[in-house]
Amino acid sequence: MADSYTVDPQQLRTHADNLETLKQRFAAVKAASAHIAQDDQAYGLLCGWISGVLEGRHSRQDELVAYVEENLGMVAQNLRDSADEYNATDTTAADTMTQIQQELPGAQR
Repeated sequence: MADSYTVDPQQLRTHADNLETLKQRFAAVKAASAHIAQDDQAYGLLCGWISGVLEGRHSRQDELVAYVEENLGMVAQNLRDSADEYNATDTTAADTMTQIQQELPGAQR
């Protein structure tokens, strides 16, 4: 079959785990950004005014980071669901083939 392909469900799960790790990094970035945005002392005495200027940018950045974080979580879950489906399909196909083999004339039972 030229149009076939092989999928390793464990590789899908590993990739999903890697995406979850990346998602956690985005959560850490979001937490750090929120801390800096709320801290007038984050930029020191001379540059404390910068926090007020950057407040709007921090808010927008937090929205974008949250969006990416959410999407990484959804993709990771979809990869896990796909891995489960591949396993279920393989199990069903194997069970069907075993049943057919047992029903063949001369099959050992």
